[in-house]
Amino acid sequence: MSDQWWLKPVRMLRVDNAPDFDSLKHADFAEMARNRAEDWRINCEWVMGSFGWEGKAYLTSFQTPEFDTWPGYGNFDYLRSYVPEAHRHGIHVLSYLNMHWFAYDFADQHPGWEQITQTGEAYGRLHPLYGNGTTLCVNSPWRDWAFTMIREATKTGIDGVFLDGPVVFPDSCYCESCQALFREQHGAAIPHEDWRDPLWREFIEFREDSVARFLADARAAMKSVNPDGVIFLNGGNWPPGAWRVARDIQKVSPHEDFNGAEAFFHHGRHQNDYEYMMAAKYLSAGDKPAVVFMHYMNGSWHYRLIDPKEVQLGIAQTVAGGANPWLAFIRSALQSQPTGNEPPREMFAFLDDHAEYYTETESAAEVAVLFSSGTGRHYLSAQEAIFRTSASAREENLVVDIKQHSVEELSARKKQCETLLSAACEGYFQLLARAHVPFDVILDQDLTSGKLDRYKVLILPDATCLTGEALTAVRRFVERGGSLLGSFEAGMYDGAGEPTTDALDLFGIDGVDGAFPVARVDNYSQAVEDHWGFHQGCLIERGPYALQVRPSAGAQAPAMLHGPMDRPYVPLKPLTAYPAVLLGEHGQGKTAYFAEALGVFFNETYMSTAEQRFQAALEYLLSDSYIHLDAPRVVTMNVYRQPQHKRLLLHLVNNGKDARPVSEFLPAHDLTIRLRTEGRPVKVYALREGEAVSASTDDSNVVICLSKLTLYEVIVVEGVE
Repeated sequence: MSDQWWLKPVRMLRVDNAPDFDSLKHADFAEMARNRAEDWRINCEWVMGSFGWEGKAYLTSFQTPEFDTWPGYGNFDYLRSYVPEAHRHGIHVLSYLNMHWFAYDFADQHPGWEQITQTGEAYGRLHPLYGNGTTLCVNSPWRDWAFTMIREATKTGIDGVFLDGPVVFPDSCYCESCQALFREQHGAAIPHEDWRDPLWREFIEFREDSVARFLADARAAMKSVNPDGVIFLNGGNWPPGAWRVARDIQKVSPHEDFNGAEAFFHHGRHQNDYEYMMAAKYLSAGDKPAVVFMHYMNGSWHYRLIDPKEVQLGIAQTVAGGANPWLAFIRSALQSQPTGNEPPREMFAFLDDHAEYYTETESAAEVAVLFSSGTGRHYLSAQEAIFRTSASAREENLVVDIKQHSVEELSARKKQCETLLSAACEGYFQLLARAHVPFDVILDQDLTSGKLDRYKVLILPDATCLTGEALTAVRRFVERGGSLLGSFEAGMYDGAGEPTTDALDLFGIDGVDGAFPVARVDNYSQAVEDHWGFHQGCLIERGPYALQVRPSAGAQAPAMLHGPMDRPYVPLKPLTAYPAVLLGEHGQGKTAYFAEALGVFFNETYMSTAEQRFQAALEYLLSDSYIHLDAPRVVTMNVYRQPQHKRLLLHLVNNGKDARPVSEFLPAHDLTIRLRTEGRPVKVYALREGEAVSASTDDSNVVICLSKLTLYEVIVVEGVE
């Protein structure tokens, strides 16, 4: 009988021996297992079953008559040698199986297995994977090869498998197998990309369904050998363009035991300050235990470890966001950094020693924010103006260059809409995190009365595409007393991406006259009455994307939009008849709507007045929250319940830092939490950093004071529901 270990807190590690795989033949596996259990404090390890190296995914690290073993291994069987020792030290072993990167000579031996683009060429020949290799199709006969690999790996005694891939790559797959299956299902050939063609949108769904079906069959193959085994794949983080590689957590989650995805740090590119936590919350929304994959490698410098503080921040954000941590590195990096285990070990040891506080928890958030894969898949704005941009470069040496840009091609417009959605979700995530508001990420499938009823506020971060069923659930949520916040084109398209007016009344909108021209210059709204700390007549910066909406009778419009400016140093344009914000009531609930893409604006600029407006709107919608944190904005708070223990768990993460990757934490001091409870808690204490914590009563509130927060603390409130 399985103990369902994967439902308990898990700390995962993957140590790659690349490129010296032969060294494993001489390893002391008892010492290796002891090292993982004691020096790293993990309880789950990934080991190479097939090789993620130079496209050698068809070679195994274990002995089987079905496949060739790594050439240097001879009769050596890595899995069967290591698994018993790992089990003796309480480590569950998962076999890494590469399902996406294959050498050309292997593909040449199996005609019809490769993913084919619409030109008839193999994807991996046009776009070599990692510079040298191709990829295979989930609907081709390769799938039976893959299931045999899974069964053979499972026979070694491992506890499950992780599949790195497969994905259906962009512009794929037009192979004979996919063509036949699509024609069988839809009675037509696979179309080329055309966002005006409903059959193209059907093909997008077909690709995602194909990956989900592959995983379901892979799970059945594994379970035929080990009914208690676990399986999951690299499901992808939150990009709205996930449809391009046929990833949808809602479709694969029913067929896997973890929801996992990468949140890797890379030098030289923009990094979301909450990237690990954002991944954790998104993956946790899939109703399975979540795992955030973190490289302990230093970005693209794979033979060095990343800064110790960065990996500790990643682990803290991951577990505070409700997910399990996973680290990977190349073993030879320890030759240069022999104490590299110590930073993660400190975090893992804390999690191990306090596992009871991470077991059978449930979110106590009152706010839900929708990450809509349906919008990512189908949103193509009908507003022509947003594809016409006037942008000024930075003024330098008295020169300001005004550039005009127009996007005409539908595929390019689609990518622009995905970029806007990504920025909106990231922006609203940042705004909520900086406001210290506990919140959950939810998915399209959660827009039901049963799911929404537990929240007080629902935020649609430019989530434009809602099915009829979802809109009905949202409407019922508001009518029964829930609050709704939306912006820009939220709810203005149906589930297939077609424009609709069905949701306008929810936001107090009578109609939409179009969009303002897009310009990143002196654009403003103006307070027409005192509100939210803005006095009447006060100018407020607005973002480049905004709609011209007509307010319904009875809707409050405390700020109006000025006419658009297309260049600097010209007189301010007059006020228009179009509101910047609409406030209203619908049934027993309240709504707030921003005509501009507020999340996008904040994500691009960190504009203080955008944050001020969002926080004021949230306070208007969530006027009676049971918990408030007084702390610097860089501190995030996530709250969980353990009803069986009558506990509240307050996870505080100090995201304040000097730079990325993190090399120093800047402590926060004198944090105060006001918690409304039915009675006085039995006990309040902090688990990790050892700083002073006190609790007192103030009217109906418990006032909790924490003297200092360096990185991560869990405050436990005992004796409350």
